[in-house]
This record gives sequence, C-alpha cells and structure tokens, in this order.
Amino acid sequence: MQRTLAIFILMLSAIRLPGCKDAKPVEVDLDPLVQQALYDTTSSYYTDFSTYPHNIADLPIGIFDLNARTTTTLDRTATLDRFDNITGGEQADMIRDFAGEHFIYYTALSDDDAVYDDQGRRDIKDAAIKNTLFLVGDKCAQGYKERAKIVIAAGDITRGTGLDDIRAMLAASNSGVKVIGVVEEGVKGMLEELLELPVLNYSVGLIADTLTIASGAYQQTVQDILADRGIKSAIPVVNQELEAVDSLSVGDLAASFAAMLEHHYSDGKPFPICAVICDVTPDGEYTDADIAAAFQEVINNYRSKRINGNYPYRSVVNDKLIVVNPSELAAMECYRVLRSDNNLALRIGDQQILHYTDLPM
Repeated sequence: MQRTLAIFILMLSAIRLPGCKDAKPVEVDLDPLVQQALYDTTSSYYTDFSTYPHNIADLPIGIFDLNARTTTTLDRTATLDRFDNITGGEQADMIRDFAGEHFIYYTALSDDDAVYDDQGRRDIKDAAIKNTLFLVGDKCAQGYKERAKIVIAAGDITRGTGLDDIRAMLAASNSGVKVIGVVEEGVKGMLEELLELPVLNYSVGLIADTLTIASGAYQQTVQDILADRGIKSAIPVVNQELEAVDSLSVGDLAASFAAMLEHHYSDGKPFPICAVICDVTPDGEYTDADIAAAFQEVINNYRSKRINGNYPYRSVVNDKLIVVNPSELAAMECYRVLRSDNNLALRIGDQQILHYTDLPM
C-alpha cells in the first residue's frame, strides 16, 4: 500500500564547508517517484530496502552518468591515488585508493537535443532517481546483481534536479547508502579554495560542453552553496563552450581558457577570474597538474600584455588560478565517506567493474 508522506526532514550533514556548522535540516517534499520506490509495492519502481545487507562494506561502489559520451567519473574513481591507504591522510602512496573495490557503472543514453525547460529538468530528475534505484536494486536484465554501498551521481544533476530527492530516499531507506553529486563536489571544492583568497570580488570560469552549460547545473549549484553559507552576493560564472569534446588535448583546453579571457575582457566585467571548473577531459596521458600548468602559461602571457602603458588583463584574471576537476573531487569525497563510515572493502585482489547500459524497469 502506498503511503503518502507530505514532508520529509532531510539532514544534509554530508554537505560541509570549512568553518561552517553542519547544514540545518531542510524540508523536502518527497517526489512521487520516490514515494513509489519506498512505499508502493505495486509499482515497478518499488525497492525493498528491508532486505538490504546489514554490512554494506563488501558491496560495490555505484556510479551513474547521464552523459554516455564520457567515462571520466568512473576512470577518476577507479584510479584515484590521493590518500595514504594506511593512515587515511591526504597523501598519495602509489596505491590506488579503491584498490580491490568492485564497481557498478551505469550510463544513460545522452540526448544531444535536450531542452532545459521545466519538462527537461523533470526528465533529468526522473533519470537520476531511476538510475539510483537501479544501482541500489538487486535486479538487472541478466537477472540478479549486487546492490551498491554508495552512489556517485555524474551528469548535470543539481539539488533541484534529483540530488535532494535521492538523499531523501536513501535516508528514508535506512540502508546506510549515501549519494555524492559530481557537480556539487566540484563547486564545493572550488568555493572552499576561493574563500581562502585575499580577493574580495571574483568571477569563476566554466569550460564544458554546450549541453552542460545550457543546463545551468554549475551556475545554480554555485548560488545554492553560497546560500548555505549565508552569502547573498552572487559570483559571476564565465562560460566557455566546447562544441566538440572528442579528441581534446591539453592544448585545446588552454586555447579555450584563452578564449574565455578574451570574452571576459571584451565584456568589460569588473571581477577577475580566480578559478575555473574544467568539466571536460583531454585524451591521452595527462595530469591535473599538466592542465594547471598550461592554464598558468596562458595567464602569464595575458597578464604581461601591455597596452597603452597599462596591463589591462591583470584585472581580467588573477595571477594564480584554481583549476577544479569535479570528478576527482567527487572521487575523493567518496573515499572520505566510505572510510569515515568504515565501509571500504579493504579487499585483497583486483578491481572489478560491471558496466550496465540500460534500466530493466
């Protein structure tokens, strides 16, 4: 029998920023699809969370991505080495942080003709909830599958397009499963660094494909997290679209960053760009340090340009730039959460990845 729960008190204690107290409880209307998943045993989306394993540490890490054109989040998570596996301190130890872990990876079919109107955002929310239900469920097209112990949500997903609904659903399930949003972790990480700068006013840049920018996911999340901190002023987001994301090089990203500076200069915006979110991944062997170095070379060239006795680009971009990789930050948060909850598998053996491409619902 379906139960109607008008208001669910969602504790967003997982959303923390340095110097801040844990977020206050937020009232969230339970989405109809979430209500079906939790309470309507006649619904195809119903998930019996009462059968969830009590000890979830040995379960796989679940990742879904609404963008089928990239495996960045999976790749970053599986290869992450940002922590000492013994102490848990943030220091690489030449051992993969998720060594021995198993992964369930789901990619949805991306829609290159997506429209980000009210219906389009509803579609994103539905997809995010359904993908989560697949990861935490025990059924797939082949029959039985393992359930996930944590969910990483990649794609243009915000609190308003599914993230809060997934949190509410998982909290009500009492399964111990938590969700991490890639967009949200990217913005949180950027703002944590920005707020340490001795700069009062600044802009941030976003290098992403056309659909990501059109979705407004990063722009909205910046304002949402600022509101969490009680900051009423907005931070301008300077967008730089990449129409094609295939066969990208670090040089291509640097050229896009240079174009961003030119646009910012031409628009006469008063606040310098101090951070850039890079939501696309170049091909080949590279590191985040390689991208940061390429961007820094662009900055040095522009800030040294002298026009009529002035250095106009020094007001366009800061001398040092914060470069953010959202997938990397989401993978790091995944490690922190699992370690804090004692849910790392600590399994001796190779990683295993099962890739699903459709929902049996």
